Amino acid sequence: MPRVLSRPSLTAPLMLLIAPAVSAAQEAVMLDAITVEGDAGVVTESTGSFTTNEATVGGEQPQRLRDVPQTVSVLTRGALDAIGATSIEQASRLLPGLSEATGDGFVGSLYARGQEVFQYYVDGAPRPFPSIYGTAPDLLFFDRLEVMSGPSGVFQGSGEPVGTINLVRKRPTAAPLFGGAVIGDTLGGYRAEAEASGALSGNGAVRGRVAAFGQHLESNVDVTEKDGVGAFATLEADLSDRLTVATGGIVERSETLRFSGLPTFTDGGLLEVPRSTFIGSTDNSADIPTREAFAEAEYAFDHGGVLKLTGRVFDQDADLRNLLGSGPVDRATGDFPVFWFARDFEQTAWYGDANLTSPHSVAGMPLEVVVGADYRRIEQGFQQNFDFSPGVANIATFDPSAYPVPDFTFPGVGPGFRLNTETETDEFGVYAQGRISVTPRFKINAGARYSIYDSVSRDTGRGTRQDVSETQVAPYFGATYDVLDTVTAYGSFAEIFQPQTETDASGAVLRPRVGRQVEIGLKSEHFGGALTAQGAWYFIRDENRATPDPINVGAFVANGEADTQGVEFLVSGSPLEDFDVIAGYAYVDTDLENDPTPANSFSLFGRYSFEAGTVAGLSLGAGVRAVSGFDNRDGTVTIEAPGYAVVDAMASYAITDAVALQLNVTNLFDRTYVERVNTTARGTYFGEPLTATLRLSARF
Repeated sequence: MPRVLSRPSLTAPLMLLIAPAVSAAQEAVMLDAITVEGDAGVVTESTGSFTTNEATVGGEQPQRLRDVPQTVSVLTRGALDAIGATSIEQASRLLPGLSEATGDGFVGSLYARGQEVFQYYVDGAPRPFPSIYGTAPDLLFFDRLEVMSGPSGVFQGSGEPVGTINLVRKRPTAAPLFGGAVIGDTLGGYRAEAEASGALSGNGAVRGRVAAFGQHLESNVDVTEKDGVGAFATLEADLSDRLTVATGGIVERSETLRFSGLPTFTDGGLLEVPRSTFIGSTDNSADIPTREAFAEAEYAFDHGGVLKLTGRVFDQDADLRNLLGSGPVDRATGDFPVFWFARDFEQTAWYGDANLTSPHSVAGMPLEVVVGADYRRIEQGFQQNFDFSPGVANIATFDPSAYPVPDFTFPGVGPGFRLNTETETDEFGVYAQGRISVTPRFKINAGARYSIYDSVSRDTGRGTRQDVSETQVAPYFGATYDVLDTVTAYGSFAEIFQPQTETDASGAVLRPRVGRQVEIGLKSEHFGGALTAQGAWYFIRDENRATPDPINVGAFVANGEADTQGVEFLVSGSPLEDFDVIAGYAYVDTDLENDPTPANSFSLFGRYSFEAGTVAGLSLGAGVRAVSGFDNRDGTVTIEAPGYAVVDAMASYAITDAVALQLNVTNLFDRTYVERVNTTARGTYFGEPLTATLRLSARF
């Protein structure tokens, strides 16, 4: 059951984290409510809105977005459904600050503030995010997608200084719910979905939910296709008025005939070939099953505090066999080298966290403190081999059926990155963060995390071993000030670290990279919270990056530095009755050489719903995605791509109160454009052509 907990005045030793000099004798004050994570006020499902005023990212319990002194973007269930998004890659089209770099025609890498995102979160629990193994779970299982831009070292531990992507799963409902959909598109893809939820006990104290999908996808690129299935189940029970427990899991499997992108000419020039051009083999394959299980418990204390326990295990296998380009195309002959690549990969990740969110008061000032500890362990097995026998192909006469998959053996031997490694990584952290209301309008956030990081990697093919051990403190400080009742100004400093594996001339592993960010901005709410807006300027310095030692060949020194700065704006919600919109702009200026992120990105999507008259039940929407020119470096060669603008549209009609038909069209004017550039050997992708997707759904 949803719970809103009042927070009476309380003095506790935890307040010493922020105000060590304050006496324990304090006057009574009325404190704000702590909203427990399962509260219906945080859930966006069934609201249809494009905005929300609360999120769980950046904390352990839901909090008002205006109280978080960093950029936080939330893609609600209504926004995801409006564009028909079933993956994070599709969802990222609504957020200019989160850009997709296509990876195989179906999934891809995600970039935020100039750097790639290598992990994401499910209900606050980290999950590895290497795009080569098939990014994130299907969005059918989730209520919303939350993105906090910039470092989050207090709760995240090690990671990149660019942002946190948090997927919040759908919760079981006490009221019965049944739904399903069938979907088809003009590329030849099709999909079916089903879900059910409801009470499993007479009083609704025990609730369950299940969802499943099956799909076959095709792209505009010849030969490529993807088959996938997945299921989600969760059980939630109120064991008392104070204690709620939940458990569940997600199982998915995808089988993809992949495309690794086009090569360029030797000078970095783009090929002039049809969008359907495929470089690879008809025997290309990527078989990736994943399994995930979780358990959670929340207990509400008399004093208003909430104790939360979380446990999660994630397991994934990947069997990859791909024919790839290994060099650029010769302009005179059209020749380029190709080779076979094979990788077998498996990983299991465990995560456990215990935290207490508790209200206090200091000198009459409300104080909310979060203290906790977490532990994560990742075990990975990695085997990789190559076959260079295919030799040289020609771009004009390339035949995908002429390259049968060879018989690979492991461990691989010979030159090149024939890696055969086993890696075990452990990270333990303790953290604390507090938010004190100095005045009703002025709040200070401060926190820190102490991390112990250990990793052991063994190359079973070469018989070598590498150990990385680090301890690191990540501080955080921020402040918010309500300039008006509806406008908040904020500033923050955040830090995060990332261990490195490169060694110096003595053989010692380099000290960790450290990412530090300063951000200032404004957040606002309008029309009673129906419309939210935010704008920010940020500066990130990535220090201690490994660079080649100029004196000792083959060694590295930790003196590299890269600066990134930019601005982001986002508006979402309903400025007018029956009209929903989400619009944003992002500018990124970075020193990073290998960064395919456009300097300028803009996105806009709006929808108008007719609620009366002869067209009642009809909704019409349209949007545009636009970026400036972008490039990437491959050694001394710069690969450039021009900017583009793409128009999308949608229309939906409620046939009955329970049944609806929706049409989504991407690239309405069928513009030909390049969506990503990577290296001269491969990784150049055209954007999706005009594609129409029809969805018939029912919800009872």
